[in-house]
Amino acid sequence: MLRRKIYSELLKWKNEPFKEALVVKGARQVGKSFIIEQFIKENFERHLTIDFV
Repeated sequence: MLRRKIYSELLKWKNEPFKEALVVKGARQVGKSFIIEQFIKENFERHLTIDFV
């Protein structure tokens, strides 16, 4: 997988002691959902996904 700059930002967010909600914004079809899903699979045992479509 090609590591993107956002991945290092996600790691910083994960390691912060007091986490705020994470909002990922960007143009359509640029891989936002994909990179978040990959990050979750590699860094968390459990997760909840809510899709507001």
